[in-house]
Amino acid sequence: MFDPDADAPPVNPLPIVVVVLALLIGAAEIVFQLGEAGMIGGPRAIGWRGSIASTFGFSSNVALWMWETGNFPPEHLMRFVTYPFVHVSFGGALFSVVFVLALGKFVGERVNTLVFLLIFFGSAVIAALVNTMVLGTQGALLGAGAPSYGLIGAYTWILFGGLKEEGDGALKAFRLIAGLAVLHVVFYFIFGGHDWLSRAAGFAGGFALCAVLRPKEAAGLSYFLDKLRKR
Repeated sequence: MFDPDADAPPVNPLPIVVVVLALLIGAAEIVFQLGEAGMIGGPRAIGWRGSIASTFGFSSNVALWMWETGNFPPEHLMRFVTYPFVHVSFGGALFSVVFVLALGKFVGERVNTLVFLLIFFGSAVIAALVNTMVLGTQGALLGAGAPSYGLIGAYTWILFGGLKEEGDGALKAFRLIAGLAVLHVVFYFIFGGHDWLSRAAGFAGGFALCAVLRPKEAAGLSYFLDKLRKR
C-alpha cells in the first residue's frame, strides 16, 4: 500500500534555533577541550577558558559598576547574554547541550523563533539581575544553566495551560521542576554554592515570559487583551 509519508524522516527534525544554540555551546567547549589537551593553540591554549570567561562571563561587580556610574558600554552589556556559552567544565557544557536540545525541541515546536530567543536570553538576563540583587558583589555566572531552566519554565507553562484547558490536574505540569528542585536542595547541602538561585530565577523568568509571549495557542498578548475586552 502506498504511504504518502514514506519519505518522512523517522525522527522529527529539531527547530533550527535550537540546533544553533546547542552547536554554539558545544563548539566553545570543544575548542576549550582541544586547547587544554594541547592539540591546538600551543601552551597559551590552556588559559583560553579563563580568558574567555573573564571577557564574556557575567560579573555582578561589573553590573553594579555600570549601575553606579551610569556607564553601559557594549562590551559589558553583552555579558548578560554571552555568559551562557562559556562553561566551567565539560560536564556542565554537556548537561546544557542536553537540556537545550530536549527542552528546546518541545518549546521550539510550539513557539516561533523570536519568542524562543526572547525566552532563552530573557531568562538569562533575569537570572543575572537576580544574582546581582541577591548576592551583590559575590554574584558571577557562567554556563547555560539559567536559560536552560528558562526553557523548563516555558515547558511548564505550556503544559500547565494545556492541562488546565483539558480540565486535568494542572499542577502535574510542575513535576519536572519539583523533581529538579529536590535534587538541587540535596546538592546544595552536599556541595554548597548558589547555582540554585540562578536556575530558580531562570525558571521563573522563562515561565513568566512564556506566559506573556505565548499565553494560549501562540496568541501572545492579544489573548490577554481579548480577555480584558470580554470583561
